[in-house]
Amino acid sequence: MNKRKSIFLSAISGNILEYYDFTVYAVFSLSIGQAFFPSDSQLSQTLSSLSVFAVGFLMRPIGGIVFGYIADKYGRRVSLIISMLGMTTTTFIIGFIPTYSEIGYSAPILLVIMRLIQGLCISGEGAGAAIFILEHYQNLRPGFTAGIVHASNIAGTLLASVVGIILEQLLPGLDFAWRFAFILGGMMGIVGFYLRLRVSETPIFRILAEKKRTLKMPFAHVVRSSWPAMLITFCLGGAASSIVYIVKTYINVFQCEVLGFDKTTALIYLSYSSIIMMLSMPLSGYISDHIGRFRMIVISSSAIVLIAIPSFILLSYVEIWKQMIALTLISMLGGFIAGTAYIFIISLFSPEERFTGVAFSYNLGVALFGGTSAVISRWLVEATGLYYAPAFYVTLTSLMFLSVIYIMKNTIINLINANLKPQ
Repeated sequence: MNKRKSIFLSAISGNILEYYDFTVYAVFSLSIGQAFFPSDSQLSQTLSSLSVFAVGFLMRPIGGIVFGYIADKYGRRVSLIISMLGMTTTTFIIGFIPTYSEIGYSAPILLVIMRLIQGLCISGEGAGAAIFILEHYQNLRPGFTAGIVHASNIAGTLLASVVGIILEQLLPGLDFAWRFAFILGGMMGIVGFYLRLRVSETPIFRILAEKKRTLKMPFAHVVRSSWPAMLITFCLGGAASSIVYIVKTYINVFQCEVLGFDKTTALIYLSYSSIIMMLSMPLSGYISDHIGRFRMIVISSSAIVLIAIPSFILLSYVEIWKQMIALTLISMLGGFIAGTAYIFIISLFSPEERFTGVAFSYNLGVALFGGTSAVISRWLVEATGLYYAPAFYVTLTSLMFLSVIYIMKNTIINLINANLKPQ
């Protein structure tokens, strides 16, 4: 295997496996709720399970600081290797945690601890993998390449849903079948860890290290010098992740608990949604290479404001054709804004502060708006009685982002022109 393919494969495969490990929880959230929480009511178990899923996101901003420091101080490669190792270990452990009926409240406590560590480790992925590839090969079409990296996140979710379907068919009704999915994730992570050990550091970071341009305190430097870029990145992280994680985590729960679909049907719909979103991401990045990052991100955000409510209204019907149209539209909305997100935010920061600026700010937005989107959406439906209530949430986050970039338009364009150049 040549060097170019090895670098791309190590970043993409590792990204797929880490996001499998992180989101396989969402696929089995109903079963996990039944295993780790008191059986007061199904709704209580579901909300508890989704809350633990959200807890994993609390560590993402902290992980952004930690892995940003490692990447900007010691190298992108080192950061990605540590991230892979931590995620693999915790996923494997979750597969063996005893249930609530066996050890009481120690079970959810252990689960929360593992999710916190996972949240810390996933902060080094995603945009970090995109930075790694783009700094190796700046002559690649950057938007399209970053879109492929983001699509690999969704490929991890797709893999998790396929595993869920297989387990549901092979082991129907088995209350501990979900454990096999976590054990498998831990075993696959070893492969990603091995691949990352074999690749070299990025040329841009090597130049920074040779010229002693690495920062002693990357986070403090970014806060002082690049707070406008951090604010923009935070808002985009919130807007993109709020709809992406509704597709990843909420719709599956909504279809089972509210619409009454069986688990296999819901997982098939999740797989379809993942494929649509996965294909939309590189397409969005490709378009951004031709019309510009700023214009593409504005179009994508505006589309969410205009289309989200009618799409979620369609999602509230059980007819197959309405479900398919709704899932196609919602998944494309998520794919289009997320597919341009990585290249957009990467281009806001200079190389010496890039990993820290992106990892902290984007993950803070994901933690506050994406990680909570499933539990907020489920609560909104219960509180309002409106099945399409989650649309209000994603519309609000997109309006927030559009307001910020309208006010800061000149700053954004100047940053993009200054930073997205060969170093």
